[in-house]
Amino acid sequence: MYSNRRLVATCGVIFCCNMALLAVFIKYNIGEKCYITINDDHEVASILPDDFLSIGIDASEIQTYDRLDFTKSRFKELAAALAPARLRLGGTMSDRLVFSKDDVPTVSCDQCPVTPQTEIVCEAVQELCRQKFLPFFIMTGQKWTQINEFCKATKIKLLFPLNVLIRNNKEWNDRNAIELLEYSKHKNYDIDWQLGNEPNSFRHVFNISISPKDLAHDFKKLRRLLNHHGYKKSLLVGPDTTRPQDHNKYCLEYMVEFLGNISHHVNIRSWHQYYLNSRTAKLEDFWNPEIFDYLKEQIETMKNHTHNYNNIPMWLTETSSSYGGGAPGLSNSYAGSPLWVDKLGLSAKYNITTVIRQSFIGGNYSMIDDQLEPLPDWWISVLYKRLVGNKVLFLSCKCSKYQRIYAHCANRKYTNDTTAITIYAVNLQMEKAKFLLNGTAFHGGDLNIDEYIISAPSNNRRSKTVLLNGWPLYYDASYPELQPYHMKYGNHISMPPYSIGFWVVKNTSITIC
Repeated sequence: MYSNRRLVATCGVIFCCNMALLAVFIKYNIGEKCYITINDDHEVASILPDDFLSIGIDASEIQTYDRLDFTKSRFKELAAALAPARLRLGGTMSDRLVFSKDDVPTVSCDQCPVTPQTEIVCEAVQELCRQKFLPFFIMTGQKWTQINEFCKATKIKLLFPLNVLIRNNKEWNDRNAIELLEYSKHKNYDIDWQLGNEPNSFRHVFNISISPKDLAHDFKKLRRLLNHHGYKKSLLVGPDTTRPQDHNKYCLEYMVEFLGNISHHVNIRSWHQYYLNSRTAKLEDFWNPEIFDYLKEQIETMKNHTHNYNNIPMWLTETSSSYGGGAPGLSNSYAGSPLWVDKLGLSAKYNITTVIRQSFIGGNYSMIDDQLEPLPDWWISVLYKRLVGNKVLFLSCKCSKYQRIYAHCANRKYTNDTTAITIYAVNLQMEKAKFLLNGTAFHGGDLNIDEYIISAPSNNRRSKTVLLNGWPLYYDASYPELQPYHMKYGNHISMPPYSIGFWVVKNTSITIC
């Protein structure tokens, strides 16, 4: 038997443990209630194309011939799940790429046998070697055909940056580009085009400078080529500068001067965006609201500086969480997913009409791994494609900086309810978040809500496996079933700690969807 003193001590320990558990329960499950207000009398903020969420693959992935097989059925299935979309095949190595419609023997700076078939290839190689733009690589007609047939099969449109560094002194040498255009048109490939990758950084990357005025001249030359070689309807996208930074004004200066010389010949003004340096990024950086706000500031800066060209749509043609190939175990895990969701929301809000994720495969920021297994951001992108519609809605939210929330009309392929809207959000805190649906768009308790909550097992933010409504997601079909949790007659939603949520809210008073 316990002595009275021991019994009192034991009861005290049990009481303290229970109080501690109660405190944990309150902290992680009660949370402060936030108010999401959407009214039924406002206009649509912006309307996005179906290929708003798009994908990129770095040109370095095709540098080695067998590294990436575009003919694999599983690879096609994973890409097709994100269609309609664009595929940009870009990056630094796109300015080291030479096209050859025929297979060529080993080519080097010292050896390129000139024949009628290899004359244009050897000329391009000699230009790159002369300027020491190494290593270069050859993309054959066979590989180009594989890439384009992949795009046809998956209903994805190719966006391809031509090599702007094949130059005769100050002017772009277009002969290799013409060979590629003629080959592509003969095959009837549907392609949009670019010229060069991050030209404002050429001094740093290639020890060469191409002025905005000279690049604009090259773009005009390319536009004439496209019109002449059967690509009159193709978009010309540029200049793909880097993100604006306080300590480096050259990016903005380059963009503004380029547009001032080319605005009547370019269809899209484009730039690249990253938040973090992959070599120094830490887990908490990926969940820091101040890091999230970088994108808002950068978009506003870019828009303000190019407001004279608002008639030209704006794209993010290369973007991810961290530059330099991605932070291992972070950019390609659940740790990076909130940044991706928030980027989609902010970009839509600011009417950036296409966001191209770097990368679909390759590097440490990929959406699928080398074994063709989906990573967290692939699953989230599939959910986004299925649930989120084109029309962006105004939303106000009284909540903390750790909850970031967006709303669109629901995807009409998901539901035929014309009043349905999709709300999506991230919760950056290790505590539950609760939201009351407020405003004239919501009436009484008549709402019907499909809920999709994405989280990591045991809140392990470095996980490459994610849970949907508590169940792990595994890919075993070309069109995986993603089942919601159905809620009826409610006007509130909630999010577990460190989670991402999508809610399709039906029976609203919205009439503009």
